[in-house]
Amino acid sequence: MKNIAIVTKPNYSSPRILANCLHSFLSQAEGVKSEVFYELFVFKRLLSYAKVAKNYNYITWKGYQLIHYIQDQLFLRKLKKYDAVIIVECSPKAFLSDSFDFVKLRKKLEGIPLIFHEVYYLGNAPTMVSYLNDGGHHQEDIFDWHLSVSEVTEIRSEPKAPWSQVGLYLKSTGLAPVSKKEHLAIIDFYREGYEKERNEQIKALEAVGIPYIELSGSYTFDEIREIYKKATFYFLQFPESFGLPIAECMSCGAYVFTPDTSWGMAWRLDDEVEIHGPGKLADCFVVYDGQEGLQEKLRQYKLEYDLEKTPQKVFEIFMENYSDYYNGNKAELNYFLEKLKSGTL
Repeated sequence: MKNIAIVTKPNYSSPRILANCLHSFLSQAEGVKSEVFYELFVFKRLLSYAKVAKNYNYITWKGYQLIHYIQDQLFLRKLKKYDAVIIVECSPKAFLSDSFDFVKLRKKLEGIPLIFHEVYYLGNAPTMVSYLNDGGHHQEDIFDWHLSVSEVTEIRSEPKAPWSQVGLYLKSTGLAPVSKKEHLAIIDFYREGYEKERNEQIKALEAVGIPYIELSGSYTFDEIREIYKKATFYFLQFPESFGLPIAECMSCGAYVFTPDTSWGMAWRLDDEVEIHGPGKLADCFVVYDGQEGLQEKLRQYKLEYDLEKTPQKVFEIFMENYSDYYNGNKAELNYFLEKLKSGTL
């Protein structure tokens, strides 16, 4: 039996969803047992003051470390009892030299594999690789292995050492297509620099007479998923490397609207894609051109969307084209686990 520790942050954000889904996915595999810990900031406190001096004064930082010292040491000692440690955090934050000290953690683990799990594999994002390199930050080699949800981000590549594309076991959340009471659009959280697109969406929805909710503030997973379950349409706000809300809304039967096919990077179906370039999307996406084009699309889809039958139709298109984002990729998970068991990561 291999025991795996999954460590993420406690915030209601995408890393916590990834961690919980991976934990559930691992429970379906033989010969492994996992546990999730919401203690990611222990690894931030491993940083020396020199790494954080621009954000903290010396006394504040040392006091912060001292207050947590005993519990941090106990947790680090606990991790040494596991056969592998999986870190779940966003990129590029996990690789920034002033965010966490995974280099020091790796030394403290004394040979226990340290693995990183994110929606994308860093090597599939050349722009991010360059950004980290130019800033003097870390690269993928600070981890022994990488687990990604998708095999396409800025570019597409086939999984090979040091990474596996394990997909997303979103099925474990219980999300599924549900009948709608009325048309309802969800406008995702505001993104600076994309005000024009947001305003076009709002004006188009108001012109066609479709009620909408603008997401703002914070939500628990249960709270935001109750909103997703009511939605017939979901609107992207900026280019997404993956976009967990896309998968969650499609799971509930909502069409996803985007002004550009490049905005859904991980959802492009082309065998080869250009960095930030256009791509083919499945029919559960609706691509529009400007406010007038969006109004035409909304009138069409408002008329064609059957509140009882269409959610299932959207879900079936989602499953036909992106099943790894709901059922996970069991073959790749098993490949990773075999390497872990054989000690060849």
